[in-house]
Amino acid sequence: MPSGTPLTPCNRKYLGSKRLLRGRIADRIVEAAGVPGAFLDGFCGTGAVSLEMLARGAERITAVDNLRSNCAILRGACGAPTDPAGCARLSGLLEMLNGLAPRDGYITESYAGTYFTSPNCRRMDAMREAIERLRADGAVSAVEHEWLLGCFLLAADRVANTLGQYDAFLKHLDTASTVGGRHVRDGRVTDPFVLRPLAAVPRGGVVTVVEADLAAGPELPVVDVVYLDPPYNGRQYCDNYHVLENLARWTRPELRGRTRKFDRTGLRSPFSTRRGAAGAFAAVLHRVRARHLFVSYGSEGILPREAIANMLSEWGAVIVHEEAYPVFGNGAGVSQRREVTELLFHATRRG
Repeated sequence: MPSGTPLTPCNRKYLGSKRLLRGRIADRIVEAAGVPGAFLDGFCGTGAVSLEMLARGAERITAVDNLRSNCAILRGACGAPTDPAGCARLSGLLEMLNGLAPRDGYITESYAGTYFTSPNCRRMDAMREAIERLRADGAVSAVEHEWLLGCFLLAADRVANTLGQYDAFLKHLDTASTVGGRHVRDGRVTDPFVLRPLAAVPRGGVVTVVEADLAAGPELPVVDVVYLDPPYNGRQYCDNYHVLENLARWTRPELRGRTRKFDRTGLRSPFSTRRGAAGAFAAVLHRVRARHLFVSYGSEGILPREAIANMLSEWGAVIVHEEAYPVFGNGAGVSQRREVTELLFHATRRG
């Protein structure tokens, strides 16, 4: 395919991503529960753990997330064709989109000079409109649309003027990436916006991606293993990734404030509030239907370790694995990495 090396769903700047921990998490799961026939990834994010379990031989994976941007990228990768004819068709679509003339539109009006350069916004406007038009005209299938949208979102993230989340943008968009020996912005921000192919996930098992909020009470499937990685601090993911979410939904809402956010009332998670985290967690545990349950949580999270262990002990016998983990944040300026402890709780249902 054209336009560089294919990207995976994990090729993102994403807070809380389990990309670096996925192998060890999968090791713990397989050691305790074997390779599951059915696996539920309850807060899948970039899909790192789902894809690792797929590689380990899991047969049926259900990946759930409440952000459409996350679901579109993962669904596109899992549904993309791998046959020569299908790959050639996708390659041709990318070539066509990358060749479009830039134009002014919603993205330029909303984000030029803040999260993206003006030239990149104009290229994004042309391609994003074309992707929706292809789908509306029936020129691409639902799977192809999700693949193209995944390519678009990953390309946007690569040239975004951020440190990995969109709660704010950097102030140095028009300066060099390094000033006076100090790194003030990502050097890729001024690279031309170009769609690169989204790598297809190797076939084996089946991955079903579900856009849903577990805290809202959807019914959970009966599986062998459930893995939960809920938000564990006060930073709402709908705030951290509101730009990508807006680009994915493409309803073009009114934006407000200096950080150009849309109304995200329906996307806020109780897991990111001190008042709601414990109740939301307990409610999800009540609906889990599996023999084995694994929960990832940070040592600096809203819920204390003891509180989580106590809730899980009512569900089954509990083991806690600990892993020192460097916090994401080596970006512009002089910020330093610091280590936190990643906790992986394992509960086995009684009986």
